[in-house]
Amino acid sequence: MKFTHAAGLSLVELLISMVLGLTLAAGVTQMYVSSSTTERSQEARLRMQENGRFGLNFLSQEIRMAGYLGCIGSIQGTSVNNILDSPNASFQPEFGIQGWEAGGTSPGTINASANNVAEVASGSGEWTSGDGTFVLPTITAVPNSDILRIWGADGNAGIVTTITQGVTPSIVVETAMGIAVNDFLLISDCEQVDLVQACLVTDNSPASNSTITLSTTCTPGNVASSTISSETDDASQVWAEVIKLQGTLYYVGKRGGTATNPPALFRRQLSATGTAGTAEELIEGVESMQILYGVNLDQDVNSTVDTYLTADLVTSWADVISVRISLLMQSIEDGTVPFPQAYAFDGVTYDGGGGNGALPADNRVRRVFTSTISLRNRALGV
Repeated sequence: MKFTHAAGLSLVELLISMVLGLTLAAGVTQMYVSSSTTERSQEARLRMQENGRFGLNFLSQEIRMAGYLGCIGSIQGTSVNNILDSPNASFQPEFGIQGWEAGGTSPGTINASANNVAEVASGSGEWTSGDGTFVLPTITAVPNSDILRIWGADGNAGIVTTITQGVTPSIVVETAMGIAVNDFLLISDCEQVDLVQACLVTDNSPASNSTITLSTTCTPGNVASSTISSETDDASQVWAEVIKLQGTLYYVGKRGGTATNPPALFRRQLSATGTAGTAEELIEGVESMQILYGVNLDQDVNSTVDTYLTADLVTSWADVISVRISLLMQSIEDGTVPFPQAYAFDGVTYDGGGGNGALPADNRVRRVFTSTISLRNRALGV
């Protein structure tokens, strides 16, 4: 019988094969890590781009309609009959648009990104406006970012078929229009406007109308025995209309007011008492919002912008006809890029170079989104 001898691997061959295997495994691991990092970076950029575009589109629609109040166009230049009983000082719909400039954030001023920035109170002096009569609602917000408030109509106007004067005035509206108790309303016959609050809403079924009682029973409520100045008369075919009034405050804040949470764009809508309502997070990843206001200084008939100013330099808000808004967006998660990324925002480059702002102390991606929005009710000379 013939035996064959099986030959095994030598120690040198075994070591070489192990080295080759480890090299191949390291290469595959490196490819996976590189691919994962690239995918995370791309996903962060796409998400940030989506948020930035949505934010600008949302704000553009809101700003474009600032000051729209139905057939009267704007309260300014119109006879106003405010029958509200001592509303909150920040209840100022007559301005249409209001802005507050964050201290130390004018264009070209270095304002480097920082992590874990805590919110501060609106009464801290961080924000100022060129109009000394503006009253900023009581909120907390991220400093170094501007604040904007827009006043305008909410929804569609409805015809007022009957106006009843007296100790407790009331109106009958052709359709319910979704008006609810505590809503602030504008009644207008296109020549004058009444600011009121709906304290009681009665559905007049089966008739297709509702009675809105303008009593003293809500807060702030209406002054008793007030006279509604708007007129409605079937015989002369003059009808007043009613529309809901909304005031919306936009600012950069933190979820739950927690400093370690990422910054986001928030809004607060007019509450039932005329103050700023509950904070609503709209768009995550908004690190800073900087706003310039286009002012028609010479009041020419073409309604053209003569200069762009920060809010603290605007003294006549009736002359503001456009808004230029810039959003600095950041990726939500840190570590989406391998090293800190330089960026440019509001006239400053942040790359750590001489005379420039410092590089961010994180590994987030940043991008700036800017848009200029015309206020329809002013740019058209209405």
